[in-house]
Amino acid sequence: SAGLPSLSFALSKHEVEPEKPSIEQIYDFMMNLFDKALLSSECSIVCLIYIERLIKISGISLLSTNWKPIVLCGLLLSSKVWQDISSWNVEFSNVYPEYNLKSINRLERLYVGQLCWDLCISASLYAKYYFALRSLAEGAGFRKRYNSVVKIDAPLACTVEQRSKAVKEAATSR
Repeated sequence: SAGLPSLSFALSKHEVEPEKPSIEQIYDFMMNLFDKALLSSECSIVCLIYIERLIKISGISLLSTNWKPIVLCGLLLSSKVWQDISSWNVEFSNVYPEYNLKSINRLERLYVGQLCWDLCISASLYAKYYFALRSLAEGAGFRKRYNSVVKIDAPLACTVEQRSKAVKEAATSR
């Protein structure tokens, strides 16, 4: 019987650093969720607070390989805390099918676990982020583009605080 010729292959690991996302890629990713999941503009501020809290508590870094699931879950949680009619995990899965429902559910559990279930946002913290973002936007010429898409209201900070406290109470009463 004729055998296969003897071949040897040398395998070497080549780590290719994924490309850093552009501002447009981040913007498009978020706007797709905002449009299709009908997120309110305040969710962007709440999401930022959750992402920064996650980074501070867990020590995780935002990288080109993990920013999408971190932002996706931050927006999901912000929707659940902020909006009267919050988004369902399946809606996010429908917007981005590469994240199936099972993986989004797991991601959400891990995310809130890393936050020690601290989803509460005070009115003063919300206002701090609102005004910081507003000053950044004005300095970078970003405000006109951003305001054409979302309209954020600092006086709604008290509502964010009330809603996040309600979520915290519901979670701790179980």
